[in-house]
Amino acid sequence: MKGAGPVCAVVPAFNSEETIGDVVRGVLRHLPVAIVADDGSSDGTSRAAAAAGAAVIRVPENRGKGNSLRLLFAEAKRRGFSAVVAIDSDGQHDPEDIPRFLAAHREDPEAIILGSRMGDPAAIPAHRYNSMLVARFYICLAANRFVDDTQCGYRLYPLSLTGSIAMSKERFVSETEILIKAGDSGTPVRSLPIVPLYKPRQKTHFRSVPDVAAISVYVISYLMVKWAIETFRPGVKYTYRGAGTGRDRIFLGPGTDRMFEALMVLLCMPLSALYGALYFVLRTLGIRSFEGLQGCGVPVGKVFASTLLLPVLMAISITDLVCGRFGFRPNLSGGFVRRFYPNLWIT
Repeated sequence: MKGAGPVCAVVPAFNSEETIGDVVRGVLRHLPVAIVADDGSSDGTSRAAAAAGAAVIRVPENRGKGNSLRLLFAEAKRRGFSAVVAIDSDGQHDPEDIPRFLAAHREDPEAIILGSRMGDPAAIPAHRYNSMLVARFYICLAANRFVDDTQCGYRLYPLSLTGSIAMSKERFVSETEILIKAGDSGTPVRSLPIVPLYKPRQKTHFRSVPDVAAISVYVISYLMVKWAIETFRPGVKYTYRGAGTGRDRIFLGPGTDRMFEALMVLLCMPLSALYGALYFVLRTLGIRSFEGLQGCGVPVGKVFASTLLLPVLMAISITDLVCGRFGFRPNLSGGFVRRFYPNLWIT
């Protein structure tokens, strides 16, 4: 195993003039270089980042976080760094946590280190926390391992990893894509507790409906392909083995991929029922199908049943939303999520 090499900070930024300076100055207290990708901002983000001491990549028009990360990884590698700490530009991540990321990196240089906000659920709005739990349930299944907070952008990435996978998705889906492909190729993923610095009226560029939907359909499509591979290749646990393998075989272009994702969403329930039946038949015959499900810590039947119950979860969530508009906070989905989308790999 190689030791830890030089590390820099990378910061995707969009219209972050008010916060980017403090973020850059904070990371430069702990790292030698901060590289900012200004993703088509219409304010003074580039100017503020440069004034604080960052190297700035100026993107002419807004292309999303995925494109910014690809540019930042490439620039960090060109400058001779072996790993990067990715930190958001809005100030919600505390740069004083960077030494802890670096210590974890020295202990396991090949692992992705993820910040986790899950230590204080009361600080997270109930509807957001429930969606995080459901996302975690499925992303953990796709990644073959438990990940505490699958949606946190505060991460340390080894560049040897980011260079070995195909980053084909855009915007916020790209972070989920990296995480799933890393886990599904056998790369270690470690979680590091952090306390987010939420500010009053803090802006976010994460769109609660379209971005959550884009992440969800990608994860569903990944699982449907992964389970198909595990059905026909007994004993295989890791289905991603680099660019062009696993789910990548389906990617022929953005338009074609969106059509495939839509098809998988329509078919995910009947396919889950089929996979569940195949699992029990093949396992009864002594065939080691669906090997990736063996370590998840919950009965396999419950995994497939949870997918079949997604329409019920949607109906309950809509009920919570409607009640919230009238001042009631029943949080009916909370109990449902805890029961049917449990904390995988943790007993």
